[in-house]
Amino acid sequence: MADASTRAVGYVVGEVRTDEFTFVSSTELAPPRLEYLVLRGVQEQVGSDAGTRAVDVLAQVATLAVSNRLLSTSMNYHEVEAILRRLGAAPPVVIGTAKVLGYLDPQGQVRVPRGAARPGDTVETAPDELLERFFNKDVRDGMEIGSLINRPAVPVTLNPDGLNRHLAVIAQTGAGKSYTVGVLLERLLELGGTVVVFDPNSDYVLMRRDAERRPTPFADRVSIYRMPVEQQHRISDSEVGGSRRLSVRFSNLDIEEVCEMAGIAEGWANLRAGMTAAFRRLHGDYTAEDLVAALEEIGDYEGWEEAAGASPPWQVLPGGANGGRGGAEGEYADDDSSADAFGSDGEPHDADDLPDTLDTTAWFGDAAERAARRERADRARGADVGKAPKPPSRDEVSGARKALKYAKYLAGLPVWGHDDIPLDDLLRPMHLSTLDMAGVDRRIVDFVATKVQREVWQEATRHGMRRPVFLVLEEAHNFVGRESQGRAGYWIKRIAAEGRKFGVFLMLITQRPGKVHADTLSQCGSQIIMRLTNPDDQSAVRRASESVSESLLLDLPGLNIGEAVVMGPLVRVPVMVRVTGRRSAEGGSDYKIAEALQAARGERVTETMVAEDELARKRRGRSAWQEEI
Repeated sequence: MADASTRAVGYVVGEVRTDEFTFVSSTELAPPRLEYLVLRGVQEQVGSDAGTRAVDVLAQVATLAVSNRLLSTSMNYHEVEAILRRLGAAPPVVIGTAKVLGYLDPQGQVRVPRGAARPGDTVETAPDELLERFFNKDVRDGMEIGSLINRPAVPVTLNPDGLNRHLAVIAQTGAGKSYTVGVLLERLLELGGTVVVFDPNSDYVLMRRDAERRPTPFADRVSIYRMPVEQQHRISDSEVGGSRRLSVRFSNLDIEEVCEMAGIAEGWANLRAGMTAAFRRLHGDYTAEDLVAALEEIGDYEGWEEAAGASPPWQVLPGGANGGRGGAEGEYADDDSSADAFGSDGEPHDADDLPDTLDTTAWFGDAAERAARRERADRARGADVGKAPKPPSRDEVSGARKALKYAKYLAGLPVWGHDDIPLDDLLRPMHLSTLDMAGVDRRIVDFVATKVQREVWQEATRHGMRRPVFLVLEEAHNFVGRESQGRAGYWIKRIAAEGRKFGVFLMLITQRPGKVHADTLSQCGSQIIMRLTNPDDQSAVRRASESVSESLLLDLPGLNIGEAVVMGPLVRVPVMVRVTGRRSAEGGSDYKIAEALQAARGERVTETMVAEDELARKRRGRSAWQEEI
């Protein structure tokens, strides 16, 4: 019995190539653009001496054109009008071109034909059954993300092994990117994946709830981590379903991490000497405030001045002479990585200038409790508790004075807490963790992303991963930029190059592929590309992927919301899919301006009515409570 989706739509005409053919159709039969076609019985060579066999070749409509032999573009209006009056409307000629996708061999592999169809061969629409075998056969534990654009009855299933070479999801704003990524995350979670999402826009904080705010089937396997921010969260904790506090334990950082976070470059030996001297005085569960106190103590030391006289006054020059890191000692880096940490004048923020968000007593206990914890920790590791510190040198005193403002800036950051990055929780099997960084200082975002990636990498390389771990980076161009990036960019590039050997895989999500580091983007063997109209971004996609053809790039601006092209090892051949099936609510939906404006009009009407009522009461000489009586 013939498939209801199969019908003859035309005949092959003109010159036929192995990768493309032309067909003639009619206005009644012409298939829509992107429809799938099949050529039956194309003769394909089997080996050198085995002769040929007939195969069914799948193709996709690339272009359609309608013309009329009687009416040419060289005619003017009156000539066309005269012909139509005398002869009437002549039947139009519908010409289409189709791109050959391949055929399935007996083992189910997609092969590119070496033989071509013949002029006069019948062109049919491909049956659903053939398309299902073509796009879904033998995909073990596949991830169904939607259906073919022109065939809603034909699902598209992605091969999870295609994530071996990392994945890039690319789309301009409003194309449905966060919805698509949400579908992928749900499928990965259901398959048993361990997923860590770096979310700078709160796009994936609603994975526990569906659109009606009911718990999703996987709600108990989703954790949301948040850092305290000065402004209110865009999506409240009650809507999210609760969150855990994301913090970093200051005493677990080494001197290099602290200097990195403070923006003290490697070449600033004097400042680093002061920081190192302060670190030698810290033991146990110390905090950033303890570092400030140690620097103040060293900076107040004057023993060497009695012999050598007072030191010359020091001055920190705003904006280094060379405008970047590694410049003259005491100069502040004037680049994107430190712009958020310092004021517009180049000076680091004083602790007093920062929002009062750090409740030290609540997080660490009072001074006596902290001292007791430090003493217990020092005794446990055999440290000499109470031993007098070595007197600082002149350079250390000078460096401590210069480093004090940097330390005060650190102490004012809202990232510090008694608990550290919960690596064991992040790496739980069949669990998704979203690190919500919306509204967080960009420098802190880069620091936390660096620390998490570094610890995941160290765990993978030292002990091995018992299960694959997927690191998902939204707004990837801000983490690993084409020209500049923070420390997180170093780890992204390293994982992109070597992560698959250790079971750590990347999913880079960006709306500006032209701004992503080119080598990193090219390491993503699979791509899901949605609507993209910017020529620079299209060129970046072309450079990064060998699978992208010129015709496919021309298709990208015409994609509707929620439609995507999937390429690479995720699928057998590039496929256009309409993404569907997300069960969780979407956190990255656009701001609904029309609804907000309607609400504003309603508020204005209410304010006007209240004002008129108040004015009427004043005219009557009565107060509100008298009116109530």
